[in-house]
Amino acid sequence: MGSYLIYQPEKRKGFWLDPRTKIIFMAFVTTLLFFVHENIAIVSALAAIPFLFLIINEQKKTAFIYGGLFVLGIFSLYLKNTVALPQIINAVFVLLIALVLRLFPTFMLGYYIIESTKVSEFVAAMEIWHIPQSFVIPIAVVFRFVPTLKEESSAITNAMHMREIQFGTKKFWRNPAAFLEYRVIPLMMSIVKIGDELSAAALTRGLGNPEKRSNIAVIGFTGYDALIGAVSIGLVAWSLL
Repeated sequence: MGSYLIYQPEKRKGFWLDPRTKIIFMAFVTTLLFFVHENIAIVSALAAIPFLFLIINEQKKTAFIYGGLFVLGIFSLYLKNTVALPQIINAVFVLLIALVLRLFPTFMLGYYIIESTKVSEFVAAMEIWHIPQSFVIPIAVVFRFVPTLKEESSAITNAMHMREIQFGTKKFWRNPAAFLEYRVIPLMMSIVKIGDELSAAALTRGLGNPEKRSNIAVIGFTGYDALIGAVSIGLVAWSLL
């Protein structure tokens, strides 16, 4: 009688954080930003953390765009406090400062969590916390929604390139509004379709089953989680000085 190999999930290598650490740390950074938003040094330190996470997770393009916007936000804050700017430019700078300096670190941490966490790991972590399925299932769908939407957007871009519909071409200058139409309408249709398909797939895999499910995802705290805890304590101490 033949024997069968037991499936063993692939062990994580390198920098890896438990999903619970990621969620708690994101809540911590969001709360700390609320209290220290006037201290640019601490805000910069908090903003550097998601930048490093994205670099480690091989999302260098996103990391450098985020880093560039943050530097631009710091520059805007400096100009706003030292130079009398026209009202419209000042309004743009205020909007840039509010978005980039106060919200982007949280957004980028959320983006990192979605990109670096498998759905099975997230569900396993939520089951340990005894989180209701009515909350876990929609969030689990979101974890798959963002990567799938990126793939759809890339496919739409390739199709537009094949038809020579892109910025700067003759077709673009002949009818610029069509560029927006060809981009937005297929993407909106894809969003509706992806949401339905992912919800159906999640329920088909038994996420809505009230019975306790088995899970082979490997999660657990490591030295990296302890490092994040030490960094959090250091940031709190710094903010109290």
